This record gives sequence, C-alpha cells and structure tokens, in this order.
Amino acid sequence: MKFTIDNGRMYLNNVHFCLAEAGNGSDGLRHGIYPLSSQFSHGHGDVLPNAEGAGWIGFDARCDIVLGGVRGRNGVIPSKPFVDVMLAKLEVAEGIGQRVTLEIRP
Repeated sequence: MKFTIDNGRMYLNNVHFCLAEAGNGSDGLRHGIYPLSSQFSHGHGDVLPNAEGAGWIGFDARCDIVLGGVRGRNGVIPSKPFVDVMLAKLEVAEGIGQRVTLEIRP
C-alpha cells in the first residue's frame, strides 16, 4: 500500500484521499519515501500513523503532517475522521504483512 503527498493532497494508491500539509511549526514537508506504521505517540496520547523519518501524521497542529478535508484561511483544517480512516487501512495492511510507505513528492 502506498500513500503519497503531492502538492498538498494525499493519495492512497493513486486515488485522492484528503488534504495534507506540514504541521508542528514547519514550513514544509521533507521529500522522500518513508516506511509507514501505526504507533502509540506518548506526546499526543493516541495511536497515530508514523512515517519513520518524516514524523507523526494526525489531526492537530502538533503533528508533523496534518490531514483534513477543507482549507481555511490559515491552511488545512485538521480532521480526525481522515486520520481514523488512514489508521484503519494501515492496521489492516500491517495485519496481513503488507508493506506500507509514504512518498512525499517535491
């Protein structure tokens, strides 16, 4: 399974999934391909997707990558349902031993 972030949009296996942008006070996302897994984040107090080397993916500005469905004046408006769906798909893939990656394109 492959998640891709390209031009502010996240895709799952080349199908549009949601909007995505840098969080945690960062100006941009680090380009590259990262292994993706679900992990408990002690800093966020919840299970979140983690792109090893790119950071935590979530629905709050303290995450390294923020997901949402709508852009507001100040960027993507965070949305928990997108993170929940991403986690569910990720956990199913992990359960069957499928490799999951996140590619962040320039």
